[in-house]
Amino acid sequence: MKFSFSLIKKLVPGRYTKSELTEKLNLHSFETADLGGDVLEIAVTPNRFSDAASHLGIAREAAAIFGIPLKDPLEEKLKYGHKDQGVFRVNVKEKNLCRRYLASYVSKIKVGPSPKWLKEVLETCGLRSINNVVDIMNYVMLEIGQPLHAFDADKVSGGLVARRAQKGETITTIDNQKFNLDSEVLVIADAKQPLAIAGIKGGKSSEVTSGTKRILVEAAHFESANIYKTSRKLALRTDASVRFSHFLSPELPELGMRRALALLQELAAATIHPPIDVYAKKAGLRLVPFNLKKMSDLIGEHFKEKEVLQVLSNLGFKKKGKSLSVPALRMDIDGLEDIAEEVARIKGYNNLPSRPPSIALGAAQEEEQINLKNRLRKFSAGVGFSEVYNYSFLAEKEVGSRAVAIANPISSQAGFLRDSLKMGLRKNLESNKRFFEEVRVFEIGKVFSEEKGRVEERLMLGMGILAKNSYLEIKGVLDSLLTGLGIIEYELIEKNPARLEVKLENLLVGNLDLISELKNAAVLELNLDLLLKEMDEEREFAPLPKFPVITRDLSIFVPEETRVGEVLEMIQRVSAKLVNDVDLIDFYEPDEKLRPKQDRSETQEKRRKSLTFRIVFQAEDRTLTDAEADREMAAINQILIDKFDAELR
Repeated sequence: MKFSFSLIKKLVPGRYTKSELTEKLNLHSFETADLGGDVLEIAVTPNRFSDAASHLGIAREAAAIFGIPLKDPLEEKLKYGHKDQGVFRVNVKEKNLCRRYLASYVSKIKVGPSPKWLKEVLETCGLRSINNVVDIMNYVMLEIGQPLHAFDADKVSGGLVARRAQKGETITTIDNQKFNLDSEVLVIADAKQPLAIAGIKGGKSSEVTSGTKRILVEAAHFESANIYKTSRKLALRTDASVRFSHFLSPELPELGMRRALALLQELAAATIHPPIDVYAKKAGLRLVPFNLKKMSDLIGEHFKEKEVLQVLSNLGFKKKGKSLSVPALRMDIDGLEDIAEEVARIKGYNNLPSRPPSIALGAAQEEEQINLKNRLRKFSAGVGFSEVYNYSFLAEKEVGSRAVAIANPISSQAGFLRDSLKMGLRKNLESNKRFFEEVRVFEIGKVFSEEKGRVEERLMLGMGILAKNSYLEIKGVLDSLLTGLGIIEYELIEKNPARLEVKLENLLVGNLDLISELKNAAVLELNLDLLLKEMDEEREFAPLPKFPVITRDLSIFVPEETRVGEVLEMIQRVSAKLVNDVDLIDFYEPDEKLRPKQDRSETQEKRRKSLTFRIVFQAEDRTLTDAEADREMAAINQILIDKFDAELR
């Protein structure tokens, strides 16, 4: 949004340069860029449009930052030329869409060119000069932040009406664009036709021209969502629509009207009448309890009450007893936390001292659900599955009876939250079937269902297989998965030929289904929230060893049917206290005859294999000697000979 530096400095006179203002606004208020000449570009945040999307708002920020008094043009007293409100009426039919509407009758107006200073401000902000009446409306929008509109009073029949457009109505705007209207569009009309698209643009029929003698000035508060939707629907975006699309204060129209009438008196020699103000429900004074200690704790720095109140006073806050009154335009202030932020930013975040936290920090803990998901991803990838992410929104025909409907769906095909991962996995298998003979996918995600009037969500694991013997394969995957999680005792209960239920101690934790629409396809779904409670697992941690290790290699011949795992286990058991690790480092099972043993036949000789183990010895309380390691090796050799009929090599 473009601003005029000269107008800001007019409102906050002081010995500061444009670059200094730019720097201070960047540090304390909004991101600001110097575009050269008289132009500043300031990125006013959406929550601050009501009070800061104007030169007066930015000037108030500058005054608070520099500590310079603000020269507020609204403080000038307005004198009306007549006591009556004029010979027209205002009727607001849509009070939900138009919360407040002010209209003022202005007579004996002299339409002509605007003064140079006003034209320069408009040009700096990207607007062209039309005539003094239209320029005043635009200038007040830039200076105060309230969009206004002027109607030629002689072209208005029977007063102004804020209503919805009727089906089939059209309007031609002042830039000669024609729009078809419907009942969703709010218009300002007279007794005959729409005169303006409310909050967006005026119509050609009531345009102010050089021959205009009397006008009706409008300043209103329109419902922001309706203005935004109308602007999008008509593809008509204006400065006024952008401002009204943000939530402006209903107190702003009165300020804008006062300033516009004062300028019409000054620059157009007009006679002004008191405005008609239709305000259905006036906003009350907003108070926030003031607690200096709590505010200082929030900021992390103790301030004196006097300096805090000075900062807040410069921003428009006032002390009322034990509370602070919030400025009418500050729609972003809800509580003491927001006020503390105001004090901190004006004081300067860079000026706040750096201190360590004054509270005790708890020990970091592992999140079991995250660990479980990571383990499942690693396991699933290890057995050949690829992870997928599917949409959480489904059509009604794709979900069950307890699925949760979405209040405002983006389309009819996404009107419900998914109650299972199976539909998405089935689509994955079906779409990949064209390119691959075998497909294996898995997904970890939330599903939703309605239970006793509440929405319940569960974390699920889904696995889908498209392959020959998919049903048997996924059963094997299920067994390996549960065993790896420490769950050994579980049941698979056949409900029908196409479905198995997975139960742990009569608790249903999942099911396995054949997909009838796809040949050789099966899907497994498990409730991870329930599995997490049943996982039988403990983690043990040991300190790093302090003493060195001794390594020995052991090579033996054993019968062909001997299992390597049993040999490893036996070595560990023989010297449980001193054997730190055992690894198989070589395996050889030749086709030809091995070196014969004295009492062994040739047939028996061919059935032996060679194994080589690396054994690591280590004691927890001392450094082992070679003699101790040799004694342990001798014991291991003897037990392997006795237990496995081993022969040392």
